[in-house]
Amino acid sequence: MGFESDASKRVYQHVARNLAARIEAGEFVNGSRLPSERELAESFAVSRTAVREALLSLQSLGLITIQEKARARVTALDNPAFFQQLSGVAKTLLSRPNGVADFQEVRALFECGLARHAARHASPKEIDRLALCLSRNKKSIPDPSLFAKTDLAFHDVLAEIPGNPIFTALNSSLSSWLMDQRTVGIRVPMREGIKRAYLGHEAVFEAIASHDPERADRAMADHLKFVSEMYWKARAAESK
Repeated sequence: MGFESDASKRVYQHVARNLAARIEAGEFVNGSRLPSERELAESFAVSRTAVREALLSLQSLGLITIQEKARARVTALDNPAFFQQLSGVAKTLLSRPNGVADFQEVRALFECGLARHAARHASPKEIDRLALCLSRNKKSIPDPSLFAKTDLAFHDVLAEIPGNPIFTALNSSLSSWLMDQRTVGIRVPMREGIKRAYLGHEAVFEAIASHDPERADRAMADHLKFVSEMYWKARAAESK
């Protein structure tokens, strides 16, 4: 039985390695669909069970996405699904005693870097896009739910400015993993907090528009520090 199990394992691992190499070589491009399970089984002269195990292992590595009743698709780097493969790990880390604080620190380092980059490299058109997001964010202050959405949009534009698909995917995943941070605050009557969050966006924008990386870094750090403090205060208020 042990021999048969080892042999079966070697079969699906061979299929997985072959497909991974073809994905990395560009034979299957980002976002494209792989051949069907039947076609893959015939191509490798293996069972469909071995193909399924190989596909599951590739999905665990974030190389493909498997959907029910559809052929597996190569995960595009600019697709949030690329990092969402790590959601299980993220949830485990978030559940630890200092999990949320650890992710808040990751977000701060990441977004401060984005702010510095934008201050150095943002084009006039990109600054105009950021200004439009800021305007919509300001108008949404009376509506906490809408404010959360326009908040996301502002940070999304910052992540898009470098033109690096990994940044946009990571930003989307961090936003998803820390969504509780955005929603908890608006469940508690903290309208002044929302106004201050907007002013934080405004300070970041002004630094970027002035092409001042150091100021942009400080403004983003101050903004995210306040957002974190608002989250913990809201948590404390809910627990009373």
